Amino acid sequence: MRRILLIIFFVLITFLMEFLLFNLVGFRFTPNLLLILVIFFVLSLGTRYGLLTAIGAGLLRDSFDIGPLGVNVFSFMICAYITPFIRKYLYHTGSASSRLLLVFCVCLVNVGIHLFLYMKFGPVNIMDVFKFVLLPEVLSTLVVANGSIEVFRKCASRSFASLS
Repeated sequence: MRRILLIIFFVLITFLMEFLLFNLVGFRFTPNLLLILVIFFVLSLGTRYGLLTAIGAGLLRDSFDIGPLGVNVFSFMICAYITPFIRKYLYHTGSASSRLLLVFCVCLVNVGIHLFLYMKFGPVNIMDVFKFVLLPEVLSTLVVANGSIEVFRKCASRSFASLS
């Protein structure tokens, strides 16, 4: 139960950091910190806790998003499920480049799921999605990925060590 409460706390803090970063820097540099958090919990605690993180992050983002309800929950859950499969073939523990490759692949999947779901609701210009959504999100997420995962690792090791 304490782990679940700590995961919810991490989701809330990460959402606040993402919101503050968006307001300070602007819409051109918007790293997907919640996706990095989902990847971190899948890698460190397993798929169950990663799914819990994905549901919490998706619900929180959906509640503050103007898009259709449930898109972020579905997208984060798919990313939480696909991370172990990508990790099996691409991820080497302790390697920063393989961690970036994992984040890159999961971020591509996330944007692809969003594109597919938004195409179900209406017309979408794919070039605009590529230019204004895919490139800024993937590049900014990759820029902050290694640092964010290290910060999450330090905070989680302190928090979860106090539970034992």
